[in-house]
Amino acid sequence: MNKLNYIFKSILKINTKEVDHRLDQVIRATGKNKFAILFDMMVCGFRHGGGYNDYAIFGMYDMTEEQRAQILTRGRNQAYIDGLNAPEDRHYFENKSEFMELFAKESGREYLDLTNATFDDFEAFFQKHGQMIAKPEAGLWGRDVEKLDPAEEDSAVALYNRLKTGGQTLIEEVLEQHVAVDALYAGSVNTVRLVTMTDDNGKPHLLFAAMRLGRGGSVIDNFHSGGLIVPIDLKKGCLMGIAANQDGESFEIHPDSGIKFDGYFLPYWKECLVMTSKATQKVPGIRYVGWDIAITPKGPVLVAGTPTPGHEIYQLVAQNPEKKGMLPLVEKAVPLASLGKK
Repeated sequence: MNKLNYIFKSILKINTKEVDHRLDQVIRATGKNKFAILFDMMVCGFRHGGGYNDYAIFGMYDMTEEQRAQILTRGRNQAYIDGLNAPEDRHYFENKSEFMELFAKESGREYLDLTNATFDDFEAFFQKHGQMIAKPEAGLWGRDVEKLDPAEEDSAVALYNRLKTGGQTLIEEVLEQHVAVDALYAGSVNTVRLVTMTDDNGKPHLLFAAMRLGRGGSVIDNFHSGGLIVPIDLKKGCLMGIAANQDGESFEIHPDSGIKFDGYFLPYWKECLVMTSKATQKVPGIRYVGWDIAITPKGPVLVAGTPTPGHEIYQLVAQNPEKKGMLPLVEKAVPLASLGKK
């Protein structure tokens, strides 16, 4: 019944333009008939909880049933989110100001919450830091994130009013990223996404790591906003293989900087792992988290954390020629079948 309920809700949320986009993507890859693809998509959704995006970006159209059973699909990922992350504790991550307060030591930067700050507070922050990052208090995928330069604004008063009216009420100082990260792409703060899951004994497991990179003049690195994803070797701390975007394009080098991804080492990798492991202990009710980490000249800092980590970046077809799914690895931390028993 839970699976049927999930599928029914998913159908109600279908974006027909996005479905057409993914259908075209699969047709180009396979040459199959549109209606045959649609039918197989529905079969895949019912059996494995995979939506049309999963079907296209993971290459499920070219997998056996055994291979599909290993994929961490949207439905399976949501089951982990629902089973491991207490709704009453998610506000620590979903409210950006609360996150900054809770992880003040790990965030490594000053911030201002305009819902509580006066104009005098804002003006002092403005004068101290110059360039700033403005964000909405809640939201996903880097939407409405803006980099501000005082020299380009009419006045501090006008900017203050615009930000409050537009709901961009979290103001942060701009992070300086390590030269090795900046060399990859200097237009955005490029973050490491580390995904952790805490087992029933309170032990955190590192499931996945990837570098998120902006491109083409964008000031954000988010995958859903045109950014690139490159897997990271968990032990070595270096980029592995190729980058990919959500449209299935792949890149051996960064299209802007020309730097080759495979084998590119990241600084402070051990420190990233230690910081993340400690962070998992702060909110015991949230056991499945995607952590976004910036690497600065002084070490790693937490940029954000999400209690609804997206599964889309784990098994991209361009980066998974062996068609191996993430589910077996995740189940070593917490078996999927155990979630309904909690």
